[in-house]
Amino acid sequence: HGGIYVHEKGQGLIEENEVYANTLAGVWITTGSTPVLRRNRIHSGKQVGVYFYDNGHGKLEDNDIFNHLYSGVQIRTGSNPVIRGNKIWGGQNGGVLVYNGGLGLLEQNEIFDNAMAGVWIKTDSNPTLKRNKIFDGRDGGICIFNGGKGILEENDIFRNAQAGVLISTQSHPILRRNRIFDGLAAGVEITNNATATLEFNQIFNNRFGGLCLASGVQPIVRGNKIFSNQDAVEKAVANGQCLYKISSYT
Repeated sequence: HGGIYVHEKGQGLIEENEVYANTLAGVWITTGSTPVLRRNRIHSGKQVGVYFYDNGHGKLEDNDIFNHLYSGVQIRTGSNPVIRGNKIWGGQNGGVLVYNGGLGLLEQNEIFDNAMAGVWIKTDSNPTLKRNKIFDGRDGGICIFNGGKGILEENDIFRNAQAGVLISTQSHPILRRNRIFDGLAAGVEITNNATATLEFNQIFNNRFGGLCLASGVQPIVRGNKIFSNQDAVEKAVANGQCLYKISSYT
């Protein structure tokens, strides 16, 4: 079953525990609860590491969250936690998933080596991500789709196998002062009737190009530095090659 269940405005300090190998979520936080989780190791579960839902709040600080069959952290349905200084890695369904109106502040986390996106933002969710390192993902860095929003500021997003930031399907995030670099695909890819506001970002040394836009996409682009990208897609097309896949989502 699950590890720790905090509900109905529960509180508490959960500190320096090892929570592992649970069939359900390692920690469930729901219905107005506001616990503080600090310096725990939460790992090797068969579902989610920490699951915030139905207005679950609280603080998640300096934890090591890894090797879950689902994502390390999920935030949904009005939940608005503070997630700061954690390592979130090795998730088989991504690092952090924010969906169905989830919120949250994610700050100064290291999110890496996840099998899918480091951070998913979808279905009318609107989190704030500040000063995180999101890297070495086996897929994309941050994927925003199905009406996802979000404010992304001063993050380092690098060495991901697919797009550093993918924005799709009616989404409209704000990206400001991020560094998006050394990716194996596009730095930022915007497609499927999405848009975005990009201000003062540095996007460099990405294999498929810095900013890749689908036809008809018109983001607001102001004060960015986009340089030293390898533009492999553009070069391949110019050489007459047929491309059938740019990212795992297009």
